[in-house]
Amino acid sequence: MNFEFEHMGTATPFELPEGIHLLGGGEEDQVRLEGLPPSLLTLRIESQRLMVEATRTFTVGGVMVPPGVPRLVLPGEVLGLPESMSLRVMDSHAETERQVGTVAVLKHLLMDTEQPPPSRAAALICLTGADVGRAFALAEANTELGRSREVSVRLRDPAVSRRHARIRHQEGTFLLEDLDSPNGVYLNGQRVLKPSPLHEGDVIEMGRTLLRFQAPMAEPPPPAPAPSEAPVENATPAPSEAPVENATPAALSGEDMPERPRVRWEWWLIGLGATLALVGLLATYAMAA
Repeated sequence: MNFEFEHMGTATPFELPEGIHLLGGGEEDQVRLEGLPPSLLTLRIESQRLMVEATRTFTVGGVMVPPGVPRLVLPGEVLGLPESMSLRVMDSHAETERQVGTVAVLKHLLMDTEQPPPSRAAALICLTGADVGRAFALAEANTELGRSREVSVRLRDPAVSRRHARIRHQEGTFLLEDLDSPNGVYLNGQRVLKPSPLHEGDVIEMGRTLLRFQAPMAEPPPPAPAPSEAPVENATPAPSEAPVENATPAALSGEDMPERPRVRWEWWLIGLGATLALVGLLATYAMAA
């Protein structure tokens, strides 16, 4: 594993094999650097993983680490040492192995995690780390991500820089960009070197934190106007509206039967009967007298 020790503007590179190494300014230290306290750091290198433990308080990426507490240090992180000294971890093979491990983690998480419900606003869903399960809405035109209290998406990850990355919403597209962070930003396992567009399900890696991008739900199309009813031409009348004149006499009954016109000869018979009755009455009266 490669390192770079810096003091007073002078950088000194060196390389260490796997195993346990003492680093300090003492004669018994395996890595002796003038100006450091004796046996200041214990470096444990195993399978390209570096665990650091110190006898005094030191910093990793600006975060204080108390003495006697082992700390995992990632490639690119800087250890702050006494007297304005620093130690940077520089591993040329870390990027390839990191990408392979990240892809395996991504497949596991995307297959085992339930899909979140759709939302009208874009969001970031935290998959790993101290903020796992949290959802961060991307409601602003520019959303910064990092460890600072001043950013919109604050992550409790010591491997994340104070201002680590930014997501810009521009003309309906969300762009991810790195803010010159030491550890870099990775999108689906690839390091982000320029503003890159985000799509549904993309995974962002920052430090030890994985975030899944959830695109906003598309607006439903407006309902189509109802078709206008065309006028009905040559409509046949309903059975109930059929004219009465077309009905047969058998179909008419009771009050529906029309009154038949009286024949003229019937009136003559009625008049003749009345005359005969009157003559009969006169003859009877004459005989009685």
